[in-house]
Amino acid sequence: MIPDPLQPTLPSQSSDLIQAPAEFAHETMREANRERPLQPDGQGSWFSKYAFGIVYVCLVLALCLSLGWVAQRIVKSALSIAASRTRKPASAAKNSHSIDTAMQAQAEQTLKELASGDPAAADLVLSQSDNWTGNTQRTQNTEQLVTAAINLPDMHAREAAIQAQLALDGIPRNETGLNTLKQAVGNPRQRPWVLWSLGALGNRGIDPVHIAKILESYLNDPAPYVRAEAVDGLALLATDETVPMMLDRFRNDPSPIVQEHSACDISQSGMYTHAQRMRAAASLVGWLDDPLLTGQQRTWTFQALRDITGAPLGSDPAAWREWWSQHSKR
Repeated sequence: MIPDPLQPTLPSQSSDLIQAPAEFAHETMREANRERPLQPDGQGSWFSKYAFGIVYVCLVLALCLSLGWVAQRIVKSALSIAASRTRKPASAAKNSHSIDTAMQAQAEQTLKELASGDPAAADLVLSQSDNWTGNTQRTQNTEQLVTAAINLPDMHAREAAIQAQLALDGIPRNETGLNTLKQAVGNPRQRPWVLWSLGALGNRGIDPVHIAKILESYLNDPAPYVRAEAVDGLALLATDETVPMMLDRFRNDPSPIVQEHSACDISQSGMYTHAQRMRAAASLVGWLDDPLLTGQQRTWTFQALRDITGAPLGSDPAAWREWWSQHSKR
């Protein structure tokens, strides 16, 4: 075939030259792809465009749920503590016709004198309060007066305040009163009041051994405020056998509420004698270097030792051991 003189003759490398533009085009596209933004406006998947917003919303929801859970636990704990501090029978209010108004007024006046520290008022309460049972009632005024009296340093005044509270709540100091409380303890709404009242009744001489067993059975209750009230009841009962129970709850109960009640009751509150408190102090001194105690427990231990002994030794374990070696046998 005669070549067309108008058609240029291709060199031998013509195939390479034909492929070159195609390779150049591919390379250009690769460069363009490398330079392209990762998420150009108007392009990319739905998730890639909204991923940041989705993650942000999820984090906000998780934070809100966490805060709500914490708030719920705080409120629940506060309500539990409030229930333990109230110590009111569910049927505290009595019918007006069953209240002797003159006796109520006399009882409140005597309690006022007791709360002010009048030593003669304690004897009056102890001699008259049995007559108040069923004829008087707990009021806001009597609650304030009994609380003031039961926190006095004088143990005789505390005894009178405990007996007065039983009478105002309509609990007689006999087996009938004990049976009433034993029936009421099954009611969760009544339980904090009942456990305190059982300790008070045992303190006033009504079957303290049996009452100690009832109170001990609630030391492992699931509710911390119930365990705290059982501890307070034991502190009112204040027998020698209850001292190890108090120390055990201070050291081993998982709730700081119960630990605090135990430390306070064994050192200052409740009805323990000084000799009983000193026996508890022997264990407290021995625990000062115990690594298993929390920082808060250690703080309460030093405070309890100061309250029991009156020694201003601060938080120095060595100083307390030295003091104890010199004074424990006196």
